[in-house]
Amino acid sequence: MTGAGGTIGGALARRAVDCGAGPVFLLDQDECALHSTVLALNGRGFHENDRALLADIRDAARMQRLFRRTRPEIVYHAAALKHLPLLERNPAEAVKTNVLGTRNLVDAALQTGVERFTLVSTDKAADPASVLGATKRLAEEVLRAGAAQGARRIAFASVRFGNVLGSRGSFLGTVLEQLRRGLPITVTDPEATRFFMTVSEAVSLLIQASAMASHGEVYSLDMGEPIRIIQLVERLAALQGISVPPVRVTGLQPGEKLREELVGAQELRNPTAHPRIWNLGLKPVQPDLAQRLDELRAAAEQGHRKALIRTLGELFDTYRLPAEPPAPPAGTTTPAPWAALRPTGTTAPRTGATAPRKEPPRIRRELIPEPGGVTPAPVAVHPERTMTTAPAAAAEW
Repeated sequence: MTGAGGTIGGALARRAVDCGAGPVFLLDQDECALHSTVLALNGRGFHENDRALLADIRDAARMQRLFRRTRPEIVYHAAALKHLPLLERNPAEAVKTNVLGTRNLVDAALQTGVERFTLVSTDKAADPASVLGATKRLAEEVLRAGAAQGARRIAFASVRFGNVLGSRGSFLGTVLEQLRRGLPITVTDPEATRFFMTVSEAVSLLIQASAMASHGEVYSLDMGEPIRIIQLVERLAALQGISVPPVRVTGLQPGEKLREELVGAQELRNPTAHPRIWNLGLKPVQPDLAQRLDELRAAAEQGHRKALIRTLGELFDTYRLPAEPPAPPAGTTTPAPWAALRPTGTTAPRTGATAPRKEPPRIRRELIPEPGGVTPAPVAVHPERTMTTAPAAAAEW
């Protein structure tokens, strides 16, 4: 399990252990997250445990050594960078992990006799419009190319799904933190919708999709109807027993879509033996894929941002070159980031002064899901309510 310290990787590890699979090797570059997963599995942490592998998938030589030593039969690849706004500003890091890291694992699998290799993908890979979506879509292509290599066929597969409720760093966690602190809830657009699924659902369908794989398929999970973000906020507030807080609309950020898709416009959705799993019909892998990956590697290592996103745009016509942020006029200074939090016409309190503070609403801790742990109550779509747009964030503070 790569990304074993994350929500999906950790849940996959627990499911494998519960099913009696073994040995189960857990790989992650985050030692604290890895320790949490190991502790949940054996109650002892790293003591007397040689199946916790601290490594970075970007390190090709390290991956080769680990695969030769552990000789895995099945690989679930959940390690990835996934925060869309952050990756828009750091495309080289997204390419190094999501694309080149995946390539390192596929190369190691081809050389060590792996039987099944499943990539955890994302709905943002359908007609990608962001660095995150483009790099995950390219990771799918790396697996499809790997399926055509070598005398010994490996059952490669990629599985797409949307947001997982309760996952580390998810929108749900952000909303709960804003509710806890009594802050306005930030949403990109009142009409924005997203697909949501519980951890248990995602892991069960992911395992079943991987069992169907034979030669590099890309699967998409049926996630039901998309849910408006505003409705999710209202539901979470109701579960916490508080009134719906003010909502601050930020506008769609670069790379964000108003509505996510599970299947691209040029992709065919074919049924499988499972009613909630689709097999996607895609165009053939580009013949110059290996050359393009080498170009991306060179650009990422040298920090050539424009070359990176230009190459991604050439690979996927739905991805467009983002506009460069305008430079401030000469002679001007950029205000401190906390300046916007201070209401107009006020001054900062003197040292030692106590500013009046509004007590935030109490949050019922039992309703806050832990990463990879308790799943929150199902989100019900209910009649639309009036949304109020908060004034400036400073006034709410």
